Amino acid sequence: MIERRSVLLLPLAAVAAGGLPARAQGFPSQPIHVVVPFPPGGGTDSLARAIQEPMQKALGSMGGGTGGATVIVDNKGGGGGSIAHEFVAKQPADGHWLVVGANNLPLYPHIVAKLGFDARTAFVPIGFIAKQESVLVGSLDAPWPDLEAIVAAAKAAPGSVQYGTAGLTTPMHLSTEQFAMLNGIKLTHVPFRGTGPLVTDLLGGHIKLGMSSITSVAQQIAAGKLKPYAMASLERSSVAPTIPTFKELGAGDVDGTIAYTLLAPAGTPPAVVTRLNEALNAAVATPEQKQDLSRRGFVAIGGTPQQLGDWLKVQEPIWVPVLQAAGIRPE
Repeated sequence: MIERRSVLLLPLAAVAAGGLPARAQGFPSQPIHVVVPFPPGGGTDSLARAIQEPMQKALGSMGGGTGGATVIVDNKGGGGGSIAHEFVAKQPADGHWLVVGANNLPLYPHIVAKLGFDARTAFVPIGFIAKQESVLVGSLDAPWPDLEAIVAAAKAAPGSVQYGTAGLTTPMHLSTEQFAMLNGIKLTHVPFRGTGPLVTDLLGGHIKLGMSSITSVAQQIAAGKLKPYAMASLERSSVAPTIPTFKELGAGDVDGTIAYTLLAPAGTPPAVVTRLNEALNAAVATPEQKQDLSRRGFVAIGGTPQQLGDWLKVQEPIWVPVLQAAGIRPE
């Protein structure tokens, strides 16, 4: 099995610009649409718009296209992101339609009952865009002093410990269930409609425990308004380096990292994939662009299509046992 750690922990890949392959000489011949699977205003939308202009500039500087280098961000929400993926999967495979993916693509067959595309074969990888880490936090009046106490309480009374996340089958939800599975405990999930409502209820003490992206709660942790228990990531976060990981605390290799990716319909010519990958890497590579992403709560990744393809291949065997242990079935 490919080690997932070897992909997401890689430094930003530098892609050398060489001669433009023949089949990419006329690309782009029309505007490039980057489809976001969620409504405007959310984190994924913010990320897509952060790379929109840099990608456009990178494509323009490469030359060779006949239709300029316009990049348009389109929002197409619904179905937990599956509607946008299905839409892009059915567009012409010429590089002019892309979708911002995340951890959920390989899991769609296991969580969406009537999926209108084959999640395993419908796309070719362009590359990683960025990532966010997740953290388990508690309200100030949470009764558990540390992670060990949470495990002990859950073992003493299975199901009595409730936790909130931004929603069903999000990386935050699945990583908390992974924590439960690895430690032989049963927790009760309380799904919220996004991270904002979850953080509000945590601050108010209406729910005592939650798994959130670190960037959504970093300020509250620093201000002493929420208490951190553990980072659900493969390494400590640069946003909050003092918070230990679940693995460091002896609770297993729990990974709630949210990886954002760029995908194109299957059959997109390799030369076009290469060009899009070069533009994507250029869009996240400079210190200024990394800083801009950091301000928005993301850590730039970049890399090659092969690295993303390898990572996508191992997600099913990692997470399907977690779905099964949590009793999650296609709906």
